[in-house]
Amino acid sequence: MPPFVAIVVATYRRAPELRRLCASLEKVSVPLALVVVDNADDPDTEAVVKETALEAVRLLPGGNLGCGGGLAFGERAAMERYGDRLTHLWVLDDDTEIDPAAPECLIAAMAESKAGLACPMIVGDTGAIGWFPGLLERAAFDAIRVARTPAEYLSRRGGRPVSFSWATGVSLLVSREAFEALGAHRDDFWIRGEDLEFSLRYSARFPAIFVPGALVRHLPRPAAESPEALAAERIKHLAMIRNAAYISFRLTHGRRIMKNLPGNLWRYFKTWGPGSIPEALVACWHGAVAGKPAGAKKG
Repeated sequence: MPPFVAIVVATYRRAPELRRLCASLEKVSVPLALVVVDNADDPDTEAVVKETALEAVRLLPGGNLGCGGGLAFGERAAMERYGDRLTHLWVLDDDTEIDPAAPECLIAAMAESKAGLACPMIVGDTGAIGWFPGLLERAAFDAIRVARTPAEYLSRRGGRPVSFSWATGVSLLVSREAFEALGAHRDDFWIRGEDLEFSLRYSARFPAIFVPGALVRHLPRPAAESPEALAAERIKHLAMIRNAAYISFRLTHGRRIMKNLPGNLWRYFKTWGPGSIPEALVACWHGAVAGKPAGAKKG
């Protein structure tokens, strides 16, 4: 069956980033469609979807569902909309830019490995490696942690796919078979951690591979340093702590990352200072003991 990929993007008033992503996808030769979940009902986002040469649709969920909810909404809609044509779902951040050869490279590697989930090599605006997955081969994980560029990693470990347990949600390609078995992102994760749960759930059931020959650029806006921006980032970081605790203690497929929770807490304390300890411990209690992910927010 020839490949047909539905790309799912959840966005909130980020039309310039979405336009850049569309421009890169227009250079891809693999047949694809773009499903944009517009959490803000933004006129500029609507204009981008209308202007692109891609087969594209903009969905309005009727409110801000957050990242996990927005992706789940778009994934289910894509499956219903494209039916038997669909071979893969590709979850992408709106601030990514795709190398034209990346889809073919990912699809071929998935077919050869019989994988249900794949992520590419992800670089930032300088070409340096970032946002890499939890590789299961120790030598490969050590190599990607110290390599500055894809070329440096490839010179050390080559281009063969490597299995992973977890991955960021910057770029995740899912086979139709795996999606039909395991379903969409959880819609009760408002922000941070929805990708962690999703990748752990899939890698527990299907082979999940990192494909170093496929390249995606992640180009987020520079972080603002205003008091308001820092406060917002602190809330998001705290949500990550809560969700990591929930995943580690409450989900069978998440127990593999329980050993990482102390390191996550240490990074939180290091970032926000000793005064952040009580709030982080409360977040852990809500996730691990009360069993509530940080996602019960709307609007």
